[in-house]
Amino acid sequence: MIIYSQKIVQFINEIKHAVKEILAKEVRLRVGRDRFYDKRQMTSYPLKIVIYNNKSMLGYFDANFYELGFNECLMRSSRELLHNVIRHELAHYVTFINHGESVQPHAGEFRAFCQKMGWGEGVYSATMCEEEGQNVFFVEESCVFRKVQKLMALATSSNKNEAEAAMIKSQQLLLRHNIESKYMGGEEEEKVFLKRIMKQKKENAKMRAIAKILETFFVNIVYMRAGDFTYLEILGSAVNVEIAEYVAGVLNLELDNLWNQAQRSANLKGAIAKNSFFLGLAKGYCNKIQALKREYNSDVTNALMVIEKQLVDAKAMAYKHLSSSKSRGGYCGESSALGEKMGRQLNIKTAISKSSDKVCGLIN
Repeated sequence: MIIYSQKIVQFINEIKHAVKEILAKEVRLRVGRDRFYDKRQMTSYPLKIVIYNNKSMLGYFDANFYELGFNECLMRSSRELLHNVIRHELAHYVTFINHGESVQPHAGEFRAFCQKMGWGEGVYSATMCEEEGQNVFFVEESCVFRKVQKLMALATSSNKNEAEAAMIKSQQLLLRHNIESKYMGGEEEEKVFLKRIMKQKKENAKMRAIAKILETFFVNIVYMRAGDFTYLEILGSAVNVEIAEYVAGVLNLELDNLWNQAQRSANLKGAIAKNSFFLGLAKGYCNKIQALKREYNSDVTNALMVIEKQLVDAKAMAYKHLSSSKSRGGYCGESSALGEKMGRQLNIKTAISKSSDKVCGLIN
């Protein structure tokens, strides 16, 4: 997962400075504050840098996001190795600009560019990592994740009281973990994590409904457009992000099933009715969860406010320039009301397995 902290933001700034120096002095391209230009100075490209710690490779270039990624372990490496990894990924970036998506990652075009720059084997093989990548999903958090999964499985019970109790316990477990976890502060520096999910052609009501429900699991959601696709980016603690990804996979199927039930029971038809149903369902579910939170004592309520403030701060750290947009469309009151009713009855069911979609277009 992509990670953020105050120290990591400083490290990103260090890398960005090195990237601009290498582009300007070695590749001899025109460089601006946050972008650089191709050799004809006709087109500019973004300087987007992220840090991750869940892969064994030391760096990657993602052509879908025009993104340069660097392993967190490079914070403890020599500057020579760091700069060689930067050169390696910049070689991928420039090769992509010059030759397009069809070029193979380490084919002749990539090696030719490195040779032209005078970059030898130290740069060509710079992203090879001898040790396995660090697993940020700690044992304690894995245990929390498994417990939440089991509680969600109980939500399939035909016993309404048992299903409701399981849903309440899963929320209480998450709340307690967030209050007690290091994400609330402590000796180690606070970190937040980012993961991209739900790659699809465009944002729609179903995606917005899932995003609203995911926010009840103590994460922040941002819509990200890259190329021809829209993603949801989940931001929060490691365990909350993993659980939110898991829940999104469950909801992606469950919402369609609920819409099919609604169509049969109320003879609903058309895109407007479907969109209104999904948004109403999310509203009903979120209202139910908010009612549960209001039942907590004042100490827990104060802790919730702290968690929400931390998520706002984390979002500001990860997204310096974030624009907002509002989606407009028709509205069906009957469909929305039925969705809201079914949302109040919704208990997240367990899935067969946790999704493990990989980010597409990575070049290391």
